Amino acid sequence: MTASFAVTQRELGRLGFVGSAFLAFAFAVTGCGSDSVSGGPTTGGCAAACAGAPGAGGAGGAGAGGAGGNADAAGAPTAGSATAGDDSGGSSSGAGGLWQACCAAGDSGSGGEPAGGNGGATTAMWINNGSKYSLSFGSTYFEVDADLGGRITSFKTGEAELLADAATTELDFYWGSTFWPSPQSLFALPPTDDSISNIDRNPYSVELDGGELTLTSALNKKKPLLVVTKKFSADVAKEAVVIEYTMTNGGSDPLSVAPWEVTRVAGGGLTFYPENTAPVLHDPNLVLPPTTLTAGVRWFQHDASVKSPTKFFADGKDGWICHVGGANADLLLIKTFPDIQPAQSPTGESEVEIYAVPTYVEVEQQGAVQALAAGESSAHWTVRWYARKLAAPATAGSADLVTYVQNQIK
Repeated sequence: MTASFAVTQRELGRLGFVGSAFLAFAFAVTGCGSDSVSGGPTTGGCAAACAGAPGAGGAGGAGAGGAGGNADAAGAPTAGSATAGDDSGGSSSGAGGLWQACCAAGDSGSGGEPAGGNGGATTAMWINNGSKYSLSFGSTYFEVDADLGGRITSFKTGEAELLADAATTELDFYWGSTFWPSPQSLFALPPTDDSISNIDRNPYSVELDGGELTLTSALNKKKPLLVVTKKFSADVAKEAVVIEYTMTNGGSDPLSVAPWEVTRVAGGGLTFYPENTAPVLHDPNLVLPPTTLTAGVRWFQHDASVKSPTKFFADGKDGWICHVGGANADLLLIKTFPDIQPAQSPTGESEVEIYAVPTYVEVEQQGAVQALAAGESSAHWTVRWYARKLAAPATAGSADLVTYVQNQIK
């Protein structure tokens, strides 16, 4: 059974949808533009459409809506429906649309949306299949498994997977994306015993309220005595998944703790982030891999032939980290998070941490340490995920790629 409602993006935030087993509620959202003027792409052709091509999650390429106009399912322009004067960008609906037909995959330097991205009609859909909950909108597919520690088990753009699965990592629990409390000294690693089993891999309770999915862990069996809450929703306008993490001190003693997101991706990719401090080692038994610094951005090209594991630590800048993977190095994962200063990190930890072995890489970021009294909850730590397919393979040091990321997360 599927119910669908036609709404504008501005109305979407006021609407809710509830799902149960195999029950989906879909929202068909109109094009990104909001204020229409006469003279659609029938008078301007491809040049006009590309001038209004969406850039940063629906924003026009030049920061204002262009004469992109609407297109029907066959890609033919409709009459007199171009947007102008706001930052919503031109819109194209249906299968392809004029912007897709004219502008192909967009321009990674100027921030043009990749093919199949957010320029057209967008559908947000939660589907519940057993313990798995998935969200589909635009070209993005996102999945979590409530029975597996609320783990993020899939993140795709189109049919292309950005996360490593268990077959890739060759490990039972080290795959997908999870949440841990920081610092690492709070529990045993690897967390294959009960040190944080209720947080990392045991079932979470589920609440689906409107467009918001909330997963809550049981109280951890051992110290740290925490309850973790993960709240997931969609930012349809920017085609991003919004995640809010919260920790509650379930013990009787005060606890200092920080949020930590650990995301596993397949080996051989390229990880990069804006840097505040250079990478360092905290474990003398590991090795520091070669990295490069270009215009304030640190680049780590994973080499699967390197046999020794590594983990380096650094303070980032501007609150984002990215990974490019895939056979053709054109699949981009962007994660944004609140930027912190080195003094806010737990002892022995850093805002950005990269762990790598031959088969996979962990792209990690941490938030500020907080002192929690008994029964107290931490502030929400909000992370946003973006899945994009680039127009061309990425290369280390690319200023165009950095500009593209900056445009996506504006």
